[in-house]
Amino acid sequence: MSREPCMCGATDCPRCYPLNRRQATVTERDRADALTDIVDEVMDYGRYPRRGRAQVDLYEFVSEHLDTSFAFELVVAVLSSDKETVQTRISRLYDQVQEMLKKHYIDCDIVEELAQEIADASEE
Repeated sequence: MSREPCMCGATDCPRCYPLNRRQATVTERDRADALTDIVDEVMDYGRYPRRGRAQVDLYEFVSEHLDTSFAFELVVAVLSSDKETVQTRISRLYDQVQEMLKKHYIDCDIVEELAQEIADASEE
């Protein structure tokens, strides 16, 4: 026999909503950590989340937001014999894309969702 809800209408009622937990307050630090985690995962694995359906895809992001002249710069650098130049250009491009991702996703829902998870985990 299952318990009947009390029908009080309050969303925080443990009898009506037994699975409804109070969420922790999200701080700016939680948001910053969430944004950093998302950007790092995108830069390391090419997508976020790493498994499952991608909410952020690095290939699509770069093709939509980055000027294609970077490809010509990299081709010229690779064809030259100066390996230090290649590494310098790759580092510069990496930093540029990382900053673009941070600016683009700073106010997105995926950052808020991960920040909420971080806040909930730190409260437990």
